[in-house]
Amino acid sequence: MRGTTTNGDIQTSQGARTAPRVTSRPTLSDVAAAANVSVATASKALNGTGRISAKTRRIVQHAAAQLGYRKSAGSARRSGTAARARSGLVGLITSDYNGRFSLPLLTGAESTLGASNHAALLMSSHGQPALERSHIDQLAARGVDGLIVVGDTTNPRQPLKPSTTMGLPVVYTYDPSTDPADCSVVCDNIGAGAQAIEYLLSLRRRYIAVIAGSDDFQAAHDRVNGAWRTFTLYDFQPVDVLYDSWSEEWGERAARLLVERHPHLDAIYALSDEIARGAVRGLMAAGKRVPQDVAVVGHDNWYVFCSNSHPTLTTFDNNIALIGKTAAKYLLDALRGRPHHGITAVECPLIVRESTETERKTTLDSSDKLWRRGGGN
Repeated sequence: MRGTTTNGDIQTSQGARTAPRVTSRPTLSDVAAAANVSVATASKALNGTGRISAKTRRIVQHAAAQLGYRKSAGSARRSGTAARARSGLVGLITSDYNGRFSLPLLTGAESTLGASNHAALLMSSHGQPALERSHIDQLAARGVDGLIVVGDTTNPRQPLKPSTTMGLPVVYTYDPSTDPADCSVVCDNIGAGAQAIEYLLSLRRRYIAVIAGSDDFQAAHDRVNGAWRTFTLYDFQPVDVLYDSWSEEWGERAARLLVERHPHLDAIYALSDEIARGAVRGLMAAGKRVPQDVAVVGHDNWYVFCSNSHPTLTTFDNNIALIGKTAAKYLLDALRGRPHHGITAVECPLIVRESTETERKTTLDSSDKLWRRGGGN
């Protein structure tokens, strides 16, 4: 004797079950139930109509993909394991306020994405987690294939929650994720600190001080730790290591203090260009020549500070464009099923200018154009 169970399985008289019947294709009602919305809302979300929040639209789209719902027989079937259709769009979420980090990173990322027929959409979260989640919902509802998250402090950050990413691949840049399973791309601040002291020692500077910014920034600790590596390697010690704020005012004040404490001071490694420019001003006010008496090295290669200083500043470039190119490559690799994990550190190149070597002249951007326009007279 045969009968059927309530779930559609066929049961024999002995109680054994055969394979279940193939269920029908998921319906719009199934999608609505899975997303906990009305059928009307589900329809609007999937058709891109109506005034629906990006978060709701995204939840419905995710539910439809998980169920394998398709609007018509000619549409491609979607499931939780099948690769969804690609939009060719990548979202960049930045906490950068003034574009100092996000714009060069976007430029680098676009050069790689463009070669793979992808384009980037940039949105700023202003450092607010709630706004960051809202922007991700907006981008995901527009079908972005993945996310590049751009920081501006170098401090490790909490990763995005799975309920926020909903399966989207993510690459963290500048501020690494605290989860080692995530993919992060940062600048090599430890390497820069080590190279700074190596370079100053090569110039026969022996009384070297370090002027750092705030000690609650990972960049300050990493650059100081890198400097200590070289000092230890060559059996030297810094004459002083000072922490305070990332400002010109602090750089000037620190330089004056160092001259008072250490009359034989002959080099300063400043951990930002703001600090470095202030230090140059403080040294000159104390009667010291730069670089003849005291050489100064900065960090960031921020044009407004390093090239508009007199003398121009020797500094480290954070290589942000390369960070963007690398992040884009890793994201594309993840989309191809080859995700990267852990932290990748990109080298910071040293840009030598007049604050360490007087013969390194740096022309202003407009000088050559004005010269040629005037016929060379």
